[in-house]
Amino acid sequence: MFGDRPVSFPQQIDFLLVPGFSLFGLTSMLDPLRHANRTSERELYRWRLISEQGGLISSSDGIEIMSQHSIRDVGKVQVLIVCAGDNPELHITPGLLSFIRQQASHGAEIGSQDTAAYIVAAAGVLDGYRTTMHWENLPAAMAVYPRVSWVQELLVVDGKRFSCSGALSGLEMMLHLIRTQHGNGLAVTVADELIVTHERHHSDPQRASLQKRLDSRNPRLADAVQLMENNIEEPLSMGEIAVHLGVSNRELERLFKHYLQQTPGTYYRTLRLNQARWMLQQTSHSVTDVAVACGFSSVAHFSRCYQRYFNTKPSHER
Repeated sequence: MFGDRPVSFPQQIDFLLVPGFSLFGLTSMLDPLRHANRTSERELYRWRLISEQGGLISSSDGIEIMSQHSIRDVGKVQVLIVCAGDNPELHITPGLLSFIRQQASHGAEIGSQDTAAYIVAAAGVLDGYRTTMHWENLPAAMAVYPRVSWVQELLVVDGKRFSCSGALSGLEMMLHLIRTQHGNGLAVTVADELIVTHERHHSDPQRASLQKRLDSRNPRLADAVQLMENNIEEPLSMGEIAVHLGVSNRELERLFKHYLQQTPGTYYRTLRLNQARWMLQQTSHSVTDVAVACGFSSVAHFSRCYQRYFNTKPSHER
């Protein structure tokens, strides 16, 4: 699809909506197609919304969208884009997996938006392909589906598989599609209509830089936090972090108190607790597994820290 001008118009794109899909992510993909049709005064693209059961399907915002067809009523498709959102592993069904496999066997181009790559990977049609998805869900996907070549990028196109990481990356994916199929002029015009003045490179990181997230340009602070983020399961001691940075323990303490108004140990523990909360809410791992994955020596210690920080027990997050 990307780089190939369609042999006939309009080009049909089917969006498979999974419960909890991102409404913002869906509209960010549809609007560029609509503007491409309007600007060119020709129906270049046609789309339809499908779901496993058909009818109304709820987005992550709680807003229900009417899908036009159920997967039982859909034959062979040319392009299928699976759209998902929160907790993709909870919405995997035999029917969805069978439908995705069937379309892949027919030669359809399969796209994944936001967290949908988790579901498409479960269908077994991403093995060996470079694929991206939302950064929050990426570690879990990498652990469950090691045969997929996971990357943390905005947009990835690999043969008949393509993926974007969610939100505005869907808009950028469609602008890229319009550009490769119909030229830069139309893509720029569509971008102007949508007030898009800057497009990110496909391989740009999904998250803001550490300097922006910390609101600090101090390189040692950024390096210290990067070390912490890279060592969640087996936390480093403050002494080890200080040695990595080439500073004393006291200087490391001053650095965090000056810029973040807390000790490095408190910041590190908060980082691990937030990771634990995400895992409890977004994965099916046991409380024990989450405690170990986030570097706590015992479940009892983890539960005390968690309840003190979030004012609720880890088991209540389920």
